[in-house]
Amino acid sequence: MSRNVQVGEGSVLLEARAEPGRPDGFVVTVGEERVPVTARRDADGAFTITLGDGRRFRAAVSRDGSARWVSVGGRTWRVDEARAAAGGAGGSHEGSLEAPMPGKVLDVKVAAGDAVTRGQVLVVVEAMKMEHAVKAPRDGTIARVSVAAGDMVNPGSPLVTLEEAAP
Repeated sequence: MSRNVQVGEGSVLLEARAEPGRPDGFVVTVGEERVPVTARRDADGAFTITLGDGRRFRAAVSRDGSARWVSVGGRTWRVDEARAAAGGAGGSHEGSLEAPMPGKVLDVKVAAGDAVTRGQVLVVVEAMKMEHAVKAPRDGTIARVSVAAGDMVNPGSPLVTLEEAAP
C-alpha cells in the first residue's frame, strides 16, 4: 500500500510493505524514514505496534467518511487522503513544503531563486534525535525560504515554497 496522506496541513507519502515470511511484519516508510514494524490487531479492535527497536505502543483507528482518526498515547491525529495539488500539467502553482514533525532546523541548503531538481535536499530537520531531509518532490524554483538554521518548527510549519519549473 502506498498513498499520499494529509495530517493537519502537511502531506506525506506513506507506504507499508509486507515482509516476506512474516504475516504480521511490515516495513513502513513515512516520507524518507523506513521503519520495520509488527502489527497485531487486538480483541478490542486496537492495534499493538512493535517497532524494530523493540518499542511497543497501542493505536486505535476510527473512520469518518474518508478520514481516519489515529490515537496513540493520548494524542489523536486526523489522517486524510492528500488532496491533489492545484494546477495541472503545464500549469504553474506554488507548493509549500512543510515540516513533517516537530523539531529543529539544522540546515537550509537553498535560497530563494535557486533552481532545484526532484529529490534534492532542501532543508534538514532534527526530530527525536534523528535527521530528516526534506527533499524537492519535483523540479522547480525556490520562491521563498521560511526558516533558518536553529528555528524550531511544528508539523505543518512552512519550510520553503517551491514553484514549478517553467515549461
